[in-house]
Amino acid sequence: MQSKVLSRTAGYLALGMTLSALAACSAAPAANDAKGTDSQPTAADNKPFAYSTMVSTFAAVPDMKNQFWTKFQKDNNLQLAIEWIPDVEFQTKLNLAMATGELPDVVSAQNPHDIGTLNAVDKGIFWDLGPLLGDLSKYPNLKKNIPEAAWKFSKYKGTYFFIPRARSQINTGWMIRKDLLDDVGLPLPKTTDELYTALKQIKAKDTGNKLIGTLFFESIASSFGTFTPQYNKEGGMYRNLLSDAYTDMVDWYHKLYADGLMSKEFSAVKGLEPDNFFGSGKTIFHTKNFWHQYRMDQENKKVNPKASVELVPSLKGPGGYSAYLEPGFTGGLFISKKVPEEKVKKILDVFNMAASDENSQALFYGYEGVHHKVENGKYIMTDIGLKEIQSFTNDPFTIKRNEWDKVDSPLAPIEVDLANREKVKPLYKELTVDPFRIIRSTTWTAEWPKFADEFEKKRTEAIMGIITMDQYKQYIEGLRNNAVLKKSFVELAASYKEYFGN
Repeated sequence: MQSKVLSRTAGYLALGMTLSALAACSAAPAANDAKGTDSQPTAADNKPFAYSTMVSTFAAVPDMKNQFWTKFQKDNNLQLAIEWIPDVEFQTKLNLAMATGELPDVVSAQNPHDIGTLNAVDKGIFWDLGPLLGDLSKYPNLKKNIPEAAWKFSKYKGTYFFIPRARSQINTGWMIRKDLLDDVGLPLPKTTDELYTALKQIKAKDTGNKLIGTLFFESIASSFGTFTPQYNKEGGMYRNLLSDAYTDMVDWYHKLYADGLMSKEFSAVKGLEPDNFFGSGKTIFHTKNFWHQYRMDQENKKVNPKASVELVPSLKGPGGYSAYLEPGFTGGLFISKKVPEEKVKKILDVFNMAASDENSQALFYGYEGVHHKVENGKYIMTDIGLKEIQSFTNDPFTIKRNEWDKVDSPLAPIEVDLANREKVKPLYKELTVDPFRIIRSTTWTAEWPKFADEFEKKRTEAIMGIITMDQYKQYIEGLRNNAVLKKSFVELAASYKEYFGN
C-alpha cells in the first residue's frame, strides 16, 4: 500500500509542478467563468458560504491559513472546514463516520464504489444528486469540464450519488529501450508477437539482459481479449481473471519465461523495484505513466550514454489492444443526507464554481507570481508553490483536467511533450475503458479475497512451469464452477448490461 501511495504522490506532485503553456492557453477562462452570479454561492448578506468536508491526504495536513487557501476562499467567498485524513486511514474513518452518522456535509472519497460506501448509499445516508443535477444545464462547468465518460461510468443504479472528480483518460502505456532494438535492426513493436520477437533477438545478442523484470497483467491482458465478456451456460459473466483470454495471457508469459526472456525472480519484484530496474538499464521493457518516458530516458543515459527510451503507446494482440482509457474520474464527492436541500444546491454551486477554468488552474498550480511562474512554455513551481500546492490540493473539489496530465513531463522540454502527445493521440480511437473497472458485484468483492492468494500462486506456478498450463486450466475451471463465485457472475452480467448494454 505504501509503495502505491508514494508512487501516486510523486507522480501527481510532479505533474502539478509543470504543464505546457499551450495547454494553459487553451484552458484560459472566460472573464466571468468563475465569478458569474449564477454560480456564486453567496448569501444575501454576502457572508462566506460555510460547509464541512473530509478529504484524504498523501502528505502533511495542509495549513488552511496559508497563502493559497486564504486567497482561494476569499476570492470565492467560502469558509471551508476541511478535515484532512491520511489516505491509509481514510476508508476506515469514513466507515466509522457512516456507521455513527457523524458525517460532515461533504465526503471526498478516493474509492466511491467501496462496498461499505455503496451500502451506505443504499441505506439513504447520502443524497441522490441526479434529480438536482438534471441535464447539468445549471452547472455548465461541471458539464463542460468533467469528461462525458466520467458522468456515464460514475452512475449507480441509474443516478448520481456523487460528483465524479475528473481525471484525464490517457494515462499508462509502454516504454522500451530503442537503442537495443536498433542494435538488432528491429522497429518499435506494434503487436505482442513483435514484442516477443524483439525480446528474443535482443536476448540472443546479450544473454546477460533481464528483458522483463516483472509482470504487467492489468496493462497487457486486454490485448488477449479480456475486455470481451465471456458467459457461462447460466448467463453469468466470468470475472476477467477467469476468462479464456486471461489464461491465454498467462500462457504467453509462460512462453516468455521458458525462453529466458523474464527475470527468474519476477514474482518477488515489488513496489518501486520495476521502476528502478528499468531506470538503471537492467530491463528493456516497462509500463508506466507516459510522462515518465523522458525521465527514464535520462536515467538510462546515466548508465549508458547511447541508451534511448521510446514510447510504445499500445500493443495489438490476438484479442485487442493493450492498456485502456481511464473512465474519466477518480474518486467522488458525496453529500450527506443530513444537509438541507437548499444547502445541497449551494454546495453544488461551489463544485461548479471550482470546476471553472480559472479555479481549476489555481487548484492545480496555485497563483502565478506566488506559487508558480512560466518559463519556456512550462509551469515552474516556486518554493512556496512546492510547499502549498500538493497532488491532493484539488481533491475537495472536481476540476478541469488537462487531457495530457499523464503525458507532459515536468522535466522535459516542451518539444518532447508535444511530440509525445502526437504519439499517444491514436489511443483515443484504439483503446476503450476497462469494463471490469466499472462493473461490480457485491458477492465477488466479498468472496474473491478468499481465493486471491491461491489464484496468484497458481498463476505464478503456471508461468514458471511448476504446474502445466493444463493443470492451471483445470484450476480455473474449478473456480468457474464454485457455487458462490457463480452467483457473482450473474451479478457481473447484470452490471455489465447496465453500463455497456448487451
